[in-house]
Amino acid sequence: MAETHDHWQVAYAALDSSTLLALLPVLQAGREKAMEMLKIELRHHEQMEGADVHTAELWGEALVAFDARIAADDPSREKLADLRDKVQQMLGEQAGRTKQAKSETRVHEYLWAHQQREIWIKEELTRRGLLPTF
Repeated sequence: MAETHDHWQVAYAALDSSTLLALLPVLQAGREKAMEMLKIELRHHEQMEGADVHTAELWGEALVAFDARIAADDPSREKLADLRDKVQQMLGEQAGRTKQAKSETRVHEYLWAHQQREIWIKEELTRRGLLPTF
């Protein structure tokens, strides 16, 4: 998530202290907005996971129903087992995509960028002697 370019740091370093100080509320508002967006995304991902679980349950019930209708020595039982394995693989891949989507979002990058800028400004204002050191 680290930015490869420090163009914003160069621009911020050229600003006067009052401008840097004025940026803090803007960055904080952006951070709060990103946090709200993350909450919305989390709810969305939880709903997707719930839908995946429901889909898996429906497929499981359907496969059990088909399995009950097929005689033990019927060759189509093997095809049913293959279908079951493919469905389980597909559902596992979907769960993996959902998990990956949770952790890799642009909102996280947006939040991280705001946090980095806030931290940088506070450190710069401390360096300039406008904020006390702790």
